[in-house]
Amino acid sequence: MQCSNCNKEIADGSRFCGFCGNEQSATKKCASCGREIEGQPSFCPYCGTSVAGQPVQAAQTSQPVPPIPAPHYQQPVSTTVNTEITKEATVGVGWRFAATIIDGIVLFIIGYLMAIITGQTSEGGFNLQGASAFLWFLIGIAYYIVMEAMLGATVGKMACGLLVIKTDGSPMDWNASVVRNVLRIVDGLFAYLIAAILVWTSPMRQRLGDRVAHTIVVKKSRL
Repeated sequence: MQCSNCNKEIADGSRFCGFCGNEQSATKKCASCGREIEGQPSFCPYCGTSVAGQPVQAAQTSQPVPPIPAPHYQQPVSTTVNTEITKEATVGVGWRFAATIIDGIVLFIIGYLMAIITGQTSEGGFNLQGASAFLWFLIGIAYYIVMEAMLGATVGKMACGLLVIKTDGSPMDWNASVVRNVLRIVDGLFAYLIAAILVWTSPMRQRLGDRVAHTIVVKKSRL
């Protein structure tokens, strides 16, 4: 028999063409009345003539199977932050000093509350010593680390409209915050004179902690 689609010879009774994949339907043509008969009846339903032994013909019953399109692979999405930060967006010693004063007030209040609890208050305020003083120091470092890692700014920086970000423009993370604020111990020497000198001499106004952690302090309104 021949395929009803591509007309190539295929085995009698085949359901699909082995060349084009077209589905075949077996039909017979009545030799008496000339009408096509589907299936395998013994007699023509139109004229009653016996059709047993008559050849089977292939009839097209469906459209050719379309080819399967090649899978499309989506290009990976880049997550690299390419925000360019200019020097004009960074802040110098003035804004940093204002934020440090506010943060100092916050830490003073915490220290005073600790002094009340431990009985180490004085006429001029408080005088923490020993374990209490060391605990207050750790609280101060933790204050900067946690606030900047989670919010990108301490209370003082938020009050001044400042934000600490990475040099590529991405938000702060825990690693950068820890490095930046542990080195605050060095930057804070001589009443933050070390930090001020490094900020003045840095192209992006970075202190030591910023340079090592690859961070910068910017004014949010300039971004």
